[in-house]
Amino acid sequence: MSASTTSQPRNADASTKSASADGRSSRCNSNRIINTLNIFGYLFNLATAYLGGVAGWFGGVSNQELSDKYQTLITPAAIYFGYIWGLIFLFQGFFAAAQILPRFRDHPLVQRGIGYWYFMTCLAQSAWTICFGYEMFITAFVAMVALLLTLLTILNLQWRSIDQEERKKKSDRFLVANNAISLDDDDFTASFPSLAYWLLRFPFAIHAGWIAIATPLMLSVLLVSKIIDTQIELWVAVISVAMLFGMCMGLLLRQDSGAPSYVFPAVVAYGCAGIMWELSAPNDAILGRHEDSSINLMKNVAGFSAIAIGVTIVSRFIALVLRDQICKKKERDYDEDGVGYIDADEV
Repeated sequence: MSASTTSQPRNADASTKSASADGRSSRCNSNRIINTLNIFGYLFNLATAYLGGVAGWFGGVSNQELSDKYQTLITPAAIYFGYIWGLIFLFQGFFAAAQILPRFRDHPLVQRGIGYWYFMTCLAQSAWTICFGYEMFITAFVAMVALLLTLLTILNLQWRSIDQEERKKKSDRFLVANNAISLDDDDFTASFPSLAYWLLRFPFAIHAGWIAIATPLMLSVLLVSKIIDTQIELWVAVISVAMLFGMCMGLLLRQDSGAPSYVFPAVVAYGCAGIMWELSAPNDAILGRHEDSSINLMKNVAGFSAIAIGVTIVSRFIALVLRDQICKKKERDYDEDGVGYIDADEV
């Protein structure tokens, strides 16, 4: 065998290793770009929200003043806005800081489950803040829809990422009874949230839940600004709350991996409670445009939705805790009888 023939496999191995190293370097650079954009996006969104929503830099008035000016049937009480936005920005600040740490910066939920979508979320929300401040309500509504879509995309990608990892582990072993397999020690399925859940998933679930309330609210503001027939405003409000109620029931009652999802429905229930609270003592703008029957209808729809979602959350949680306890007891009974895990090598 000639020397040139012997060197060919070595050259092939060297080129393979070089290509692999280049691939890892490229992925690492891409990950760092995502991490950097997440930080920049959060800071830009925070500054825009404060300058526009609180200080009134865009248009000369704050969001609260505009909300009072264009009061709708599904505008929650003002205090509800303050609490929820404070929570959203607080936890997204935790996320922005955590995702640059070595433990989380290359995590699948950051790179595959969020990617560039959080940066687009920040851009969409900043665009909404500016357009809303200048009372460009059509453009603001488009920005709000884009914001909702980016957040729902993040939630969907994170669920898919978790499901993929679980399928990989389930392919390696068979389980008896009802034993749950999580992503790893850091993850965060809906049953037993860890630190990583609160840092990487909770901020987007709570944000998406509130924007799901804010999107039909923005549409109602647009209708009020155009002086549309109040009956149209009423039915848009009723149908929107009914659709959100159905979505929340689906998230709470589904049986998929990692289900149910509690945070999104809880935020929707919170928003509905804020609507009911506001309509319990409506301001002059609402009283001047709507009859008492319309106000009471919307108040009752919002109140029913808030209570029903809250009761479902509590009852579903209790039912799953009891189920887990029963499954653990069965597992202990199996172990005592000499029945346990069935490994693939034993089949």
